[in-house]
Amino acid sequence: MTPDNVIDAYVSDVARRLPRAKRNDVALELQALLREELQGKAVMRDVAADEAMALELVRAFGSPEDVADRYRPAGFVIIPATRSHQFVMMALVGVLLQWLITLPAALQQADVHPLVALGSWWLTLGLGALWWPGFMVMAAVVAGWVRHRWPPAEVSTWRPRRQGSDDINRPLWAVGGVAAAVGIAAVVGARWAFEHWLSRQVADAFTFDPAFLPVGGALVVLLWSGNAALFAIVFIEGRWRALTRKLDMALGSLWFMALTWLTLGPRIYLSDTTDQAAKGWLSLVSLLVLIDVGLKVWRLLQHPRPADTLAAIAKH
Repeated sequence: MTPDNVIDAYVSDVARRLPRAKRNDVALELQALLREELQGKAVMRDVAADEAMALELVRAFGSPEDVADRYRPAGFVIIPATRSHQFVMMALVGVLLQWLITLPAALQQADVHPLVALGSWWLTLGLGALWWPGFMVMAAVVAGWVRHRWPPAEVSTWRPRRQGSDDINRPLWAVGGVAAAVGIAAVVGARWAFEHWLSRQVADAFTFDPAFLPVGGALVVLLWSGNAALFAIVFIEGRWRALTRKLDMALGSLWFMALTWLTLGPRIYLSDTTDQAAKGWLSLVSLLVLIDVGLKVWRLLQHPRPADTLAAIAKH
């Protein structure tokens, strides 16, 4: 990497940890400061600046997280500002998963009115799920005290990422493509597999409703085909592009709507027990898909502007 590449990667790591309103101003200031200091070092040593000299400079300046904290108000912090989004997301997901697991079982009590069951659930397991955010806060308090009592070493071990954030791991990506193909085959060949591989009792339990496959089955196959095509494009190119990321988020949104419809709408299996169990699992998958799409949108909004854009802004 060139010295400028090292500095640009370091500034990008710092900038993405800052509030959006301050991100570009701080990045421009920090970028200019580091390049000036690097040039001064090179002049003092009477050598050309290289990657090793740039790494030495940014490591002495501090880790990206510590540098980002310097631009925030000082004080004892329980949860570092750069980790607040992750903290909130973990707290919400933990509570939602507990509700998703306990609420359906509470509402399925045959001898209790649904509103009575809902009230009873809320006063017990519903509110009880809030133990998770409380536990996280107490853990953060302990971690904050440890950081305050035994601060980390000032020497930074930061290195720029050799692989860009848009690059993919081809072997893992191939596994994803195979999973999409297996999903398509599972829906298309389910009826044949149930008739030839399973006992009559099990086959009857997992028999699809005849009215489901022409619409619901076709919808699932269509979405899986879209995922397989997107996987193939990204695999061939070896990296994400702006277009493929947008297509991925669009497919995720379509999956969420389709799974929500399958959960609330048509009968999937002829067996009532199997159908209810399938809808319960689909509701969980639907929630996970929604979280995944939300995280991708959040990461897209948090992504700092590239170095060439920052340089263009600086000229104006």
